[in-house]
Amino acid sequence: MFATFFSVLAVTALLSSFCEILMRVRLTKRESAVDKLLWWRSGGDDVAAMHQDIFPGTRLPLFRQIVFWLFLTCALVLVILVLWR
Repeated sequence: MFATFFSVLAVTALLSSFCEILMRVRLTKRESAVDKLLWWRSGGDDVAAMHQDIFPGTRLPLFRQIVFWLFLTCALVLVILVLWR
């Protein structure tokens, strides 16, 4: 049981990181040569908001948020299971 939850946590963390990097790469490609590193120094919420503004049809910020809450839920369940035993 522990291995299953740990695997789910690892996969959700990887998905969240992949979405974050993908949004930053897409924003970096749209910037001028002077501000190329701007999105790599910004926070995740700023990146998600700007990505939503520039690419209105994308689901990456929503997916990032869902993965974040899924990660927290799985971590909470894992802590409860460990403390329960």
